[in-house]
Amino acid sequence: MKEFKHVNAATVEKAASVLKEYKGRAKVSAGGTDLLGEMKDEILPEYPEVVVNLKSIEGLDYIKEEDGTLKIGALTRLEDVAKDAAVKGKYAALAEAAHKVASPHIREMGTIAGNICQGNRCWYYWVPDNRFYCIRKAGKMCYAPVGENRYHSIFGAVRVGSTPCSSACPASVDIPSYLSKVRDGDLLEAAKILLNSNPIPSITGRVCPHFCEQDCNRAEFDEAVSVRSIERSMGDYVLENASKIFKAPGKDNGKSVAIAGSGPAGLSAAYYLRKSGHRVTVFERWKEAGGVLMYGIPGYRLPKDVVRRQIKALESTGIEFKLGVDIGKDMDVKKLMDSFDAVFFAGGAWTERDLGIKGEESMMAGLEFLRNVNLGAREAPGQKVAVIGGGNVAIDVARTLLRLKAEPVILYRRSEEEMPAIAEEVKNAKEEGIKFELLTLPVEATKKGSKIALKCVRMKLGALDETGRARPVAIEGSEFTTEFDAVIKAIGEGPDMSCLPAEFVDEKGRLKIDLSTHGVGKNVFAGGDCATGPATVVEAIAGGREAADSIAQYLGTKVEDKEVMEPSENFNSSYFKKMSRVKVPELSVSERTKSLDVEDVLGIGSSEVDTEANRCFNCGCLAVNPSDVAPALIALNAKIKTTERVIEAGKFFSVEGDKTTVLADDEIVTEIQVPKPSAATKSNFIKFALRKSIDFPVVNCASAVEVAGGKVKSATICLNAVYNNPYRATKAEEAIVGKQIDEATAEAAGAAAVADACPLERNRYKIQIAKTLVKRTILACK
Repeated sequence: MKEFKHVNAATVEKAASVLKEYKGRAKVSAGGTDLLGEMKDEILPEYPEVVVNLKSIEGLDYIKEEDGTLKIGALTRLEDVAKDAAVKGKYAALAEAAHKVASPHIREMGTIAGNICQGNRCWYYWVPDNRFYCIRKAGKMCYAPVGENRYHSIFGAVRVGSTPCSSACPASVDIPSYLSKVRDGDLLEAAKILLNSNPIPSITGRVCPHFCEQDCNRAEFDEAVSVRSIERSMGDYVLENASKIFKAPGKDNGKSVAIAGSGPAGLSAAYYLRKSGHRVTVFERWKEAGGVLMYGIPGYRLPKDVVRRQIKALESTGIEFKLGVDIGKDMDVKKLMDSFDAVFFAGGAWTERDLGIKGEESMMAGLEFLRNVNLGAREAPGQKVAVIGGGNVAIDVARTLLRLKAEPVILYRRSEEEMPAIAEEVKNAKEEGIKFELLTLPVEATKKGSKIALKCVRMKLGALDETGRARPVAIEGSEFTTEFDAVIKAIGEGPDMSCLPAEFVDEKGRLKIDLSTHGVGKNVFAGGDCATGPATVVEAIAGGREAADSIAQYLGTKVEDKEVMEPSENFNSSYFKKMSRVKVPELSVSERTKSLDVEDVLGIGSSEVDTEANRCFNCGCLAVNPSDVAPALIALNAKIKTTERVIEAGKFFSVEGDKTTVLADDEIVTEIQVPKPSAATKSNFIKFALRKSIDFPVVNCASAVEVAGGKVKSATICLNAVYNNPYRATKAEEAIVGKQIDEATAEAAGAAAVADACPLERNRYKIQIAKTLVKRTILACK
């Protein structure tokens, strides 16, 4: 064991003060908590600095009845609970549960509070030396779904923090929760969860690089879940049902916000501010709203009708769009600040960076070219066209040129591996036959009649630069010149700050902004590309949402909280077999290069959406709670008294890292309180274990049944070792209320108890055990 400090606490107050002082770095030992075993095997990612021994505290080992309540001190030995006459007589389930805990030796040492506070049971969690850094330990995944799972949960996983896919998403979309709703067939609820973080999924489902898929745990098994194809389907569902989903807020909060720019950041901020009651006006300099979505991204990737429908849906909530208004020219910024309670600048990065070479003035800018095409221009600037750059704009320019019957050549100074463009788009460009001149750097452009002579030099890769990519180094004597009809530069973009007052811009032309608040000055805020530089659509959406929060805080209002949905943790275990992800249909190369406006990649059907959503592991912890006493306390409606509060037993258990309860780091259990059951109530507990000498149940069950007039008046049934927390079998309770207890009724209750089970490959047998234990505990209460 590693070295630690040991404190024998004389009082509860002393113990609590030590725990408070060490702020989570101290833990208690009280008989049955498993702490010393965890430390000996070094299974914890963080070793406690202090162990506080509670068994040195006097006066917490008692059993007494007061005012119709059985009170048991937290340090009362399990053996004493099992043998107590009062407990055996009126609280039979609790006496039997205490008696079934492991061996006599353990029962004589273990305490009742220790038993309900013990750690979870999972082979991966408990393996010595912390060889499996599982999701319960802030790792990436639970290994049980595709590994050893004989003793794991049969009722699904419990979410432990953010999942890898959601953490990788700049907008923090709760992907597993909305996929759970898709699996349940509840698309409306799925849409609500999605819109909590992303108001334009019909767009991101088409153009987002989907960082979430890069971190999907399914990729460790076979292939990542195709989140983008599902999101696209959900986005189209949202637009088809816009009247049900996009609604004006119940009331205005009296505050007005002007938004300059209708790109993804502006639309995101507008949606969340309007949803929470702000009056929102969006100003756009072009004739249609959408910014880069409308004028920067080619139509074959993002159909303009999709953008228009999305704008219309947002407009239906009461957002006002004023088009053809160029802030800084048509409207003074100072006037805007005076006319609105807050102003949000969400302009895109439309200014092309300079190459800094001779003859650059003869080149076109990539975004300008794309904007002109989106505005209706349908002629290529020449037959043979050089495109300088390796980012998304460069790829979009080249693919657009190809559709205009030109012959584009992409010149990039590094190798393909270093290209910042989305890999899928690079692949598409290569499939279409676009030529790439890699490790090539233009150094001079000369106008020769109608041609441009572009002098280039060959490069080699050197040491890594500040971006983490290999620095290109010119190869001496490798210069060469090629003539082109036109050259388009697309090496990076920046925002145009010329419309802003001088006090908002520094000497280098950069926005003076506090990125933690998105504040620029007075009542002015900014977000999206104008604040961070060129980024993806989903990153701009996240920036818009964050800015909306800051604006609301500044105005003393509040952006409506995300609707918290109770996620369904179930999954379809039949999908734990290796299978390929859905193949997304797309046009053939010959077909897709014929048009600028026909979408290349097509959507998937509803059955394919269901299949793909079912492939999600719904990443969470599949360990089980092993306490024998816990289900008995829940069945008997007990309460847990602590140094801070009194908690219902059914609300005492939770999942958080190495914790299995809701106890705060400095909170200690002091007493168990069990209300006296009515004379018509009987209780029973049964445990199934492999050996009597170990404390790990395969399944256990406690039932308390009140019978009046020969029929069940009320019932509480709780299973354990089948889920992360003790599992209240409410469907079994409903199945017997109002009925006589007999073989058929108990059998039906057992079946109802496991109706929602979703077993793993090797633990299906636990379903039959759970059914049988429910049946037998009910019959024992007859």
